[in-house]
Amino acid sequence: MTIQHSASNSHRSGLILDTSTSAMAFTLDIIYLKAEEKTFVATRQALVGHSPVFEDMFLVGNSSSGEGRSVESPIVLEGYKAADFEALLMVLFPTPENVVAGKFTLTKEQWVGVLRITKPWGMEKIRKIAIKALSEESFGLTAVDKIALGLDHKVVSWLLEGLTTVVSKVHEFPVDGLEEAVGLRTAYRIAGVRSKTNSGAATTSITVGGNQCAAFPLTAIHCGFCCKLVVMGGLGCQSCSKTLGNDILGAIYMSPTADTSKVSLNSTVGGHCFYLQAQNINCTLCHRPAIPHGITCPSCSNHHLNTTNIYLSLCPPSPSQTVPSTEDLVREVFKNAIEECGPQ
Repeated sequence: MTIQHSASNSHRSGLILDTSTSAMAFTLDIIYLKAEEKTFVATRQALVGHSPVFEDMFLVGNSSSGEGRSVESPIVLEGYKAADFEALLMVLFPTPENVVAGKFTLTKEQWVGVLRITKPWGMEKIRKIAIKALSEESFGLTAVDKIALGLDHKVVSWLLEGLTTVVSKVHEFPVDGLEEAVGLRTAYRIAGVRSKTNSGAATTSITVGGNQCAAFPLTAIHCGFCCKLVVMGGLGCQSCSKTLGNDILGAIYMSPTADTSKVSLNSTVGGHCFYLQAQNINCTLCHRPAIPHGITCPSCSNHHLNTTNIYLSLCPPSPSQTVPSTEDLVREVFKNAIEECGPQ
């Protein structure tokens, strides 16, 4: 038995069923369960009908010791929170108002509590109701929420959606900020997916003021003198002072007013190169020049300001290459976590 019992004193609270009527006594098998310091009343039929754990292990009122048959000897749900079990009972025994409205009135925290119980107890129907409820816009789950809840409660749809969003919208979700929410290991794996995304193609596009602009990671900025990278470890935008990380796909973009007539195929870089002035490289956070005061190449020490000796490399994949989608990369890197979610 994985649910153990205790002889400690308890008090009745939570959802209590009225057993005074003969009709209820005739149709329902009443049992008592205790979580933390609260004792609850439920029916054997409701729990067994939704949970194979109770049905298969005969843990509801079938012990010869009489556990679960009285308030003095409840079945103790060790390791479970009283608030979570109470939330579950609110779903198993909806109020007349819930029935009329056709929906439950649980809070976000209560639905999460339902998830904590339904997975280990095999309550798949109730679990799906909780997932559907929490997915509604009114609860406003963020991408980070979906990653955390997806990992904790094995919800693959949330995990994939959250990870794909976080990888794609890198400006909104820096790795440092993710660490506290999803843990160091997950945060670094997300950074790994981002780096793979960036290596697939050195360009994307954004729309600014109705103009479609080519957007790049910082690693696209090359020196026209030595052909080496100009930015090695991030850049502070000279207009808004925000830090742009090297792993951000589309951290900068080519100003729609830039003169792009000077384009060449550079075999050193392996793609088309747009030569332009530093002031025509814009920050995607503030949409102003990222380096209007110029930038010095760390390799050859040449300073780039008003000359067109700086270039952005456009390295699209060749026709024979297959560039995996962001979701494909997420599935690859988080394969084990996704498989652990099991059938949904």
